[in-house]
Amino acid sequence: MDMFNSLLSTRGLSLDRLTNFCRIAEAGGIAKAAEGDPGKQSLYSRQIRELEEFFGVELKRRHGKGMAITEAGWRLVRLTRAHLLGLADFQSEARSQPKRLSIVAGNSILEWVLLPKIGLLRNALPNTTLEFSSERTGFLVRKLIDMTIDVGLIRENALQAPLKARRLFELGYSVFVPDKLAAGVTKKDLKARLADIPLATSIGGHFREVLEQAAAKAKWPMEIQVACSSFTQAARTVKAGTCAAVLPDIAAQDFDLSNVMQFKLPFMSAERRKICVVWNPRLAGVRPIITAAVDAIRASVGQEI
Repeated sequence: MDMFNSLLSTRGLSLDRLTNFCRIAEAGGIAKAAEGDPGKQSLYSRQIRELEEFFGVELKRRHGKGMAITEAGWRLVRLTRAHLLGLADFQSEARSQPKRLSIVAGNSILEWVLLPKIGLLRNALPNTTLEFSSERTGFLVRKLIDMTIDVGLIRENALQAPLKARRLFELGYSVFVPDKLAAGVTKKDLKARLADIPLATSIGGHFREVLEQAAAKAKWPMEIQVACSSFTQAARTVKAGTCAAVLPDIAAQDFDLSNVMQFKLPFMSAERRKICVVWNPRLAGVRPIITAAVDAIRASVGQEI
């Protein structure tokens, strides 16, 4: 323990100070973290000063009328989160209580890939509470880096350091057309007929931009009349028979393909997305459950689709 003497012999470091600093960083400021309590605001301000004096580095700076966490501050936040999460897992194991694991992806990946495999995941991760939520790719990556979530599924070209990834499958795209709108549409005349069929798809973002650019380049006319915040919402319009929809191929499991026609979109063949399971190795170093979750996800969904 002698190696820690210089760290612990100076006043100013405590789990309470570090935890509150994380709370301030996550809230986006002292006032927000204190929720209007003047006493807490004063405490938090003093604790940040004490941490700055202890480490000898600036952890926050003024930003307009508020404050911003410095690069050194965010490094301290990430170190603290990893430390506290590891301790929380140790406590859960010692008390034979379930550990908590967050798995985050886009809504379509959650609903069409992960949730159908929930039985396999639960069997592979006993005594674990699984928390699934959806998030856009950019925010998901940021949260993985900041260690506020444990495991994510994203497209491979969105990966950033220091995250690690393992490829699971490739995702292609099709147009799904309900029978009442198909009216004899075939693969050969799909391009000519597509302009007359009302389409639903995602409201914006990276995919919508890629779709519209690829269709314009290939001179495929499309009549997008319904923009949805998720692919799964667009799929509902197909089930209702009111629209066709451009969706990931995995959406086929939602439809009775005897009354919904699926056509691959040739102009999207070069836009297939490589989907990966992604994690932060620093957090995995103190939370072995993350490595177990990565292995379970790879075993249950990898290369299947």
